[in-house]
Amino acid sequence: MTTVDIEKAIQIYKEASASTLSMMEYVLLLLNELQKNIELCKQAIEAGDTDERDRTLQKAQDFLFELMTTTDHEAERSDRLMTIYLHMNQCLVQTHMTKTDELLDHLKEMTVQLIASWQVAKQVTRRRNFTTDRL
Repeated sequence: MTTVDIEKAIQIYKEASASTLSMMEYVLLLLNELQKNIELCKQAIEAGDTDERDRTLQKAQDFLFELMTTTDHEAERSDRLMTIYLHMNQCLVQTHMTKTDELLDHLKEMTVQLIASWQVAKQVTRRRNFTTDRL
């Protein structure tokens, strides 16, 4: 197998894995990728790598926009969640404009809190779905 074949196989595997995730697992995946790109952006800014900074900022925004599309607008708390996502996007835009990492620690902390909240929600949902009166 050539390198191209291996990379294509890896891409197919990733797409198949993503398409079989539950919504909560998908949101957690997106949040983890967002967190990773925020950290990579911070490293790029510290290293003075403008191309990597711009690339990771764009990827972070892409993950954030995907998170926005997964939000159930009929749910009770969706407005608050969208407000958080919009605030995070504004921080990414400001980071791009100022070319500094001033807001990245704030964004990382928000992402960590969102990940923790979604993990709790996932556990509660799992318990609710798989709890039974029978042994």
